[in-house]
Amino acid sequence: MKTAMGMLLALAATAVQADNVVTNVNLGGSATELSAAFGVTHLEQGAFSDTFYFSPSAGTYSVDASLVTLGFSPNTDVTFTAAYVNGNALSLIGPGLFEYGFLLPTVISGPLELSVFGYVNFEDTSFTPASASYSGTLNISAVPEPDAYALLLAGLGVAGAAACRRRREA
Repeated sequence: MKTAMGMLLALAATAVQADNVVTNVNLGGSATELSAAFGVTHLEQGAFSDTFYFSPSAGTYSVDASLVTLGFSPNTDVTFTAAYVNGNALSLIGPGLFEYGFLLPTVISGPLELSVFGYVNFEDTSFTPASASYSGTLNISAVPEPDAYALLLAGLGVAGAAACRRRREA
C-alpha cells in the first residue's frame, strides 16, 4: 500500500498542471470595428491551456491579436509555447523576462476562439504558489462581402461612363 501511494505521489509530482482558464470575452466598439482586452493570472505552477471565446463574432473578419507577459522570477514568469486564433498561429517571441506574441491582420471566419498554451516555472515540483500573469488584446474589423466589391465596381463603371459622355458632349 505504501509503495502504491509513493508511486502515485511521484507520478503527481512529474505531471504538474497549472490552473486552466476557459472564459467568454465580450467585444466592444462600433458595428464595423470591435475590440477586447483580456488577462489571466495563474496561481499554480506547471503547464496551462487557456481558451477565450469572443462574442459577438459570427461572420468573417480581419483579426489581429497580441499577448504580453513580464516575469521577474520563476513564480511570476509565464512562458508561452503556442497560441492560436481559430487555428491561425500567433508569432511568439521569447522565452525570457519579457515575452510577447502577435497575429498580423488575418481574414478569419467566426465564432472566434483564442487558445494559449504555456507554463509557469515548470521545473519546480515543490508545488509552491505562483502569481504569473499575461494579458492581451483581440481586434476585429468587418471584411466587405464580394457583393460590396461588385457594387463598388459597378458604381465606378457608371461614373466613368458618365464622365466619357460629358467629354463627348463638350
